[in-house]
Amino acid sequence: MKRKLLISFLAMVLMIIVMRIQGSVLVTTATPKGILDLEFAKTAERLNYIRLFLDHSAVVQNIFLDFLFIAAYTWFFVTACLFVKEKNAWSRWSDHFQGIAIAVALFDVCENFLMLLVWNERFGPGLLQIVYYCAAIKFILAGMVVMYLLISIPFLFRRKKDEI
Repeated sequence: MKRKLLISFLAMVLMIIVMRIQGSVLVTTATPKGILDLEFAKTAERLNYIRLFLDHSAVVQNIFLDFLFIAAYTWFFVTACLFVKEKNAWSRWSDHFQGIAIAVALFDVCENFLMLLVWNERFGPGLLQIVYYCAAIKFILAGMVVMYLLISIPFLFRRKKDEI
């Protein structure tokens, strides 16, 4: 299990580095937060303003790379929750947070798919409202998973109740 945890963590870190490097072209004076400005655009006016400053192909490439990042962080979150479950008596909590980690991935996939549709002008910018809420929910749930994992770290070195 430790090996899977380490490999999934390294895959996630690698994707973070790739996303930061590729996403650096999306950081402009109009979009200081890069792709996050597009995720939280919310209105047609903001979308049109962002379009003026971002390269179309760079945005599309970033969104497609994000699908790989989703796989990497979901793999890490689920593996980390399984590791916590294995190391202490928090099995129900770990199961719940595995589910939340998968929900994070689903919201992120929906957000990316809808963002691609809007960016490529397949649907109107009214869909940006859904993109906005998918992104907001995704970040809230991801924060919950990260907090659970951070809180569980000190307890990983204790033995399970059934082992005492």
